[in-house]
Amino acid sequence: MSSGKRSAEILQSIPSFYLLNFAGCTLIVSDADSSIFLVHHRRSSPSNSRTMTHAHLEMSSRAQTVTETLSSVIELLENDQNLKKQIRESIEPIDDLSRTATTELNKLHSAPFSQHQQICQNAIDIITKTQPLWNDVAKLIPEHEFYRHQFALGPTMRNLTTSIVLARFILHDDLTPAHTTSTILGLQNDSTTILQLSSEDYLQGVIGAVNELPRLSINAVTSQNFDLPIKISSFVNDIFASYSLLNLRNDALRRKFDSLKYDLKRCEDVVYDLTLRGLTKPRE
Repeated sequence: MSSGKRSAEILQSIPSFYLLNFAGCTLIVSDADSSIFLVHHRRSSPSNSRTMTHAHLEMSSRAQTVTETLSSVIELLENDQNLKKQIRESIEPIDDLSRTATTELNKLHSAPFSQHQQICQNAIDIITKTQPLWNDVAKLIPEHEFYRHQFALGPTMRNLTTSIVLARFILHDDLTPAHTTSTILGLQNDSTTILQLSSEDYLQGVIGAVNELPRLSINAVTSQNFDLPIKISSFVNDIFASYSLLNLRNDALRRKFDSLKYDLKRCEDVVYDLTLRGLTKPRE
């Protein structure tokens, strides 16, 4: 008879009892007459014990290996997140100056043409203040890992490029090259060689500047400046023709390029209305 059945029969015959476990046995003690019943339990064989011990060791070893592997990955992830946070924090002062330059350039739409030169020069001066701040950003980016963190720097560089291209178009009536834009930003210094203005960021920044020109063209007419819309229309037409030579994929740059078509049409409509009213100079 098994020990389990034997224990059950004894418990049914004793109205009141308590149990004691010791040395692999169970002592059933009757409260009525203090009778003691001893029930032996079957012990596991040594081979079963060794098998269970070996399986337990294997599970412990595997758990330790998994923990060590995940711990190293988690540590790398935390370090990467901390670095991204530091880069974002270092970019904030540059973003503040970028917004200040944009605010200054917005005055072009309401100020008389005589003040345009000074407004644009003020914007350029504000942007040049970002040069020492880029040094702090460059110190945070590990060597040969710029493109891993470009997502954090790209929007700021595009916005600054937009302001530079717009301001220098008013100042010099020309498109600012990429290397000149990088120089104004301070990305050509020895301490910032790890940073660079990518081709896509530059091209998107140029389109951002062109997006502002149709509004400026309309506001120029209301200010009785009939020459500026013609200059703007010619400039936008040249930009659109050059971008049309690019083999663009269906990405962010392609979508930005599509906006040039509408900007060009708006600029041409302004020139068309001026021509109908005889407010433009005849072409030689």
